[in-house]
Amino acid sequence: MMSAILQIEGLRKQFGGVTALAGVDLAIQEGEILGVVGPNGSGKTTLFNVVTGVHKPSGGRVLWHGRDITGLAAHQISGVGIGHTFQQAMAFPGLPVIENVRIACEHARRSSRAYPWTTPEALLRFVGLSDLAGERAGVLPFGNLRLLGIALALATRPSLILLDEPAAGLNDKETLALVGLVKQLPEHGISVCVIDHDMKLMQMLCRRLVVLDFGSKIADGPIRDVLNDPKVLEVYLGGVL
Repeated sequence: MMSAILQIEGLRKQFGGVTALAGVDLAIQEGEILGVVGPNGSGKTTLFNVVTGVHKPSGGRVLWHGRDITGLAAHQISGVGIGHTFQQAMAFPGLPVIENVRIACEHARRSSRAYPWTTPEALLRFVGLSDLAGERAGVLPFGNLRLLGIALALATRPSLILLDEPAAGLNDKETLALVGLVKQLPEHGISVCVIDHDMKLMQMLCRRLVVLDFGSKIADGPIRDVLNDPKVLEVYLGGVL
């Protein structure tokens, strides 16, 4: 039976007078690929940013294997085993792709468990960027930058990775390849939580789906049930699947 590795309790975030998160409760189970969806401005990216230490929460708790990690700095969150990709691809644009990955590998956390990608070259093979190892990151097409972002996150040796719109900028063929890549991660001991607007992608990846709206969780359950929830249809899908 799966157990929760990350437990979010009553998480709140205010930006001035704007409530981005309004008391979100959420559990991510070991070995699962969880999807988080919602309209623009619903709090999805803020949720990731608070969990990973980019923003400090205004209230609530984040528990990692039962340990309270609320409000820790981003490097400390990475150090416990939580990786993160961003909507805006993060890389050193003037350096070759492989140097970007090498730098990330140098900051990998220490872990006692076996890790399948022990070199930058192995990570680039896994995400499909081996042929571009010598290219400067700044000249990569946007879709390839997304894949580089995944490689950089994996280089830190996470046991949970949060993917923020990983399929943005990818064509259909690249998206299918991404699905195949992400589905392998639980087999290597890496749980996944993914944000994306592509519902077909979510249906291929996820068994469970969480829906946010105006900073609150309005649905959480098996993806088929959630996509047929009348409230979800109203606020997110416009009444039509």
